[in-house]
Amino acid sequence: MFTYKGDNMNFTVVVEQVLILLIILVVGIVSGKVGFIADGASKKLSELLLYVTSPMMVLSSFFFEYSAEKMKNALLVFLVASGFYLLSIFLAKLIFKSFSSKIKPIMQFSAVFSNAAFMGLPMMKALYGLDGVFLGSFYVVAFNIFAWTFGYAMFSTVEEDGGMKKLLKKAMLNPAVIAVYVGVIIFVFRIPVPGAIERAVNYIGDMTMPLSMLIIGSLISTVKVKELLNDAKVYYASAVRLIVMPLLAYVILYLIGTPKILISIIVTALSMPVAATTTVFADLFDKDAVFASKVVMMSTILSVVTAPVIIGLI
Repeated sequence: MFTYKGDNMNFTVVVEQVLILLIILVVGIVSGKVGFIADGASKKLSELLLYVTSPMMVLSSFFFEYSAEKMKNALLVFLVASGFYLLSIFLAKLIFKSFSSKIKPIMQFSAVFSNAAFMGLPMMKALYGLDGVFLGSFYVVAFNIFAWTFGYAMFSTVEEDGGMKKLLKKAMLNPAVIAVYVGVIIFVFRIPVPGAIERAVNYIGDMTMPLSMLIIGSLISTVKVKELLNDAKVYYASAVRLIVMPLLAYVILYLIGTPKILISIIVTALSMPVAATTTVFADLFDKDAVFASKVVMMSTILSVVTAPVIIGLI
């Protein structure tokens, strides 16, 4: 049975967890400013996060006794997340259809895809324990499928990149998704994991949250404050990402009688800032990568305020 990490989880707990993220973010900003995280180092740290620590955190969430109910809830998270991705893709196309070709795909992508893996999973672990990471990892599977297919197609024509089949294959071979495959095998077949291996995986996985915030902080340190604050489009995109989408999901899921388990995971994931992948795609397809970076950074800063409020609702 899914339980919160502590029976009295409330707004104060959420604020405390976000405050921890903010403190580490500030350390990352200072480290970037003084050169402890040098130019180019954030890219290597991001690779470490993508290929090592994040998959280990996902894998560690499967190290407990098999439960048919937990597996059922995980599949429901995947299905609900997929349904909302389809809805949000449709809405994003309507909301941002009048913008220029340089920033329209960035605005659309930022509305649909949150930083569910790098920031969302650590937040879920802090709030809901390993049960939260277990369920959240299935949200990440949906994220990767849609980000590398429909999301990718927002920036480029699918035919130019080998078709939807090739993009789907790339999405399903993401390191975090591979960790889900391995974890499901261990979980379903009840494969015993030696204590030393389990603890090592947990230790590495626990690095994900602080590492992600240090990386984001170092990126923020490279942008002048004035450049972050003087673009109204950045605030517009951030508001849609941080407020409109999670609240819309909350209302829809609540009205259709979705179990609180699913609401907790989906809304928490959607309360996270714009996915860092936005900047990668913008740079790759010669869109406005600077604007994409500003949206990612500003939404990350604003999420320190919005995330506790949104998550506090549930």
